[in-house]
Amino acid sequence: MADPVVPVLKVASLRLPPDAAQWRQQRERILERLADLRPDVIAVQDVQQSAERPNPACWLARRLSYSCDFITADPPSHALRRGNALLAGLDVLEDGITLLHGRGVATAAGMQRARLDRKAVNIYIVRIVTGDGNDGMRAQQAADLQAWIGATDAGEPSLIVGEFSAPTEELVRQLPGFQPARRNPSSRRERPAMAAALRAHGLDVLYQVRNFADVAQQSMELPAAAAGRAPERFGVMTTLSLIEPPPADPAGTLKH
Repeated sequence: MADPVVPVLKVASLRLPPDAAQWRQQRERILERLADLRPDVIAVQDVQQSAERPNPACWLARRLSYSCDFITADPPSHALRRGNALLAGLDVLEDGITLLHGRGVATAAGMQRARLDRKAVNIYIVRIVTGDGNDGMRAQQAADLQAWIGATDAGEPSLIVGEFSAPTEELVRQLPGFQPARRNPSSRRERPAMAAALRAHGLDVLYQVRNFADVAQQSMELPAAAAGRAPERFGVMTTLSLIEPPPADPAGTLKH
């Protein structure tokens, strides 16, 4: 009997050029790279949408034939709305959005429950308040996120995708059961002047150790625009294998 095929999930986390002219210049190259990599899910951080500039993440989704959810705490009446976007090449079974609070500052978190090889997987995308001295606000928002995951995950395997301003140790402490796919950046020895800049964990995927294995990451880069120039990094791709739960004991099995 052949071994069962292990479902593998590919998640791309990226930022798009914030300048409209730069976006128009690079969007076809970004689209081509994503079409080559073909991630199952694309999480786009810090998306800006206005009447003058349509949502760039949803532009990518249309060209890739993915779904697009724009996750924002800004009401539709705002001229400029900022948030994150979750693009899925999988069948989306359910989605949702909630607000994370902390000292009067609200940010939005979103989720999609998608079908991966007849299995259901939850993908949460989050933007938690940034900046030094906001660890208390981050703690409140992390607690809100954890409570929301507990209320919505339906017992299915879950991931959290984001650009995390908290140090790695803080992430692990505030979101028990989740581990970062990228190794702790603070384990590297850096000069003191660089330590503060490296304190934030950055773009990553947090995964449940009990549900995922064989976690790997690769940098997502655009080919050099001209000879002699270095490739341009615009995100990271995380690949994870879904751990199959052990088979249940047959009904009526007698234990001696």
